[in-house]
Amino acid sequence: MKAEIGAKLNLSLVVTGKRGKMHTLDMRVCSCDLCDEIAAVPAHGRTRFVFRSDLPEFRAELLLPLVERSYGILSAKYGESEYAFEIVKRIPPSAGLGGSSAVGAGLARLFAREKGCEIDDDTLLSLGSDVPYMYRGGEARVTGTGECVTPLPFVKRYAVIVVPDGRVDTAKAYALFDETGGADNPRLADAAPQTGRNDLFIAACTVNPEIAVAAKTLAEAGADDVVMSGSGSAVCAFFGEDEREKALLVQEKVAPVYRTYFVGTTCGFLHSDCADL
Repeated sequence: MKAEIGAKLNLSLVVTGKRGKMHTLDMRVCSCDLCDEIAAVPAHGRTRFVFRSDLPEFRAELLLPLVERSYGILSAKYGESEYAFEIVKRIPPSAGLGGSSAVGAGLARLFAREKGCEIDDDTLLSLGSDVPYMYRGGEARVTGTGECVTPLPFVKRYAVIVVPDGRVDTAKAYALFDETGGADNPRLADAAPQTGRNDLFIAACTVNPEIAVAAKTLAEAGADDVVMSGSGSAVCAFFGEDEREKALLVQEKVAPVYRTYFVGTTCGFLHSDCADL
């Protein structure tokens, strides 16, 4: 069995308040065909988790504790798995694309198949705030602290994702957002060169100024719809279904400067090979 979990792209992100120490959000998101792959294979004495990745910044030792935590939560509720897991990481980490949540969502998908049940939303949320959405994928509105996922009609888009150098500490970005006036910060009304709304954009650019440069580069290359994803550092330029050639041209212009991905949006959970092993 295997599951492919697509990266999460923010079309918008609005901070609506706080619940305890957590910020509440109202986001519109979509998934794409840049995917992490998690395969369940017969254990036969194998190491429980094996990682593969061509990402230059990937460090298995950093991801392993998160994966072990997710597995521990799922196995405590649904029982130990008979399988070992081979994990292929393609979603860049610390980029606002759901990279740390994708494996948790994939494990949950595989547990659901193995145990013959759906994973409940409280368990999904305990794996990470993006997991309830990434377990489903597709076009959606996500509210609260990630627990409310409302499917929306699928819209075919293309996107060019730019991943600038440097990372953004999510907690620091939210702290800066609060310190600079939160949603009442007047600069949010004109967060150029970003055209779509992401309330964390100014804070993230303070942490990593390369984000603003990347957004400006995309706009100057001809992109009309530019939005930072999550708390950064990835910036996405969106194009309509009939704008594929324009998207490829924009990618060609920015590729000499940045690591880029040309992706298409997907209508939901991408792949589940349910053949018995």
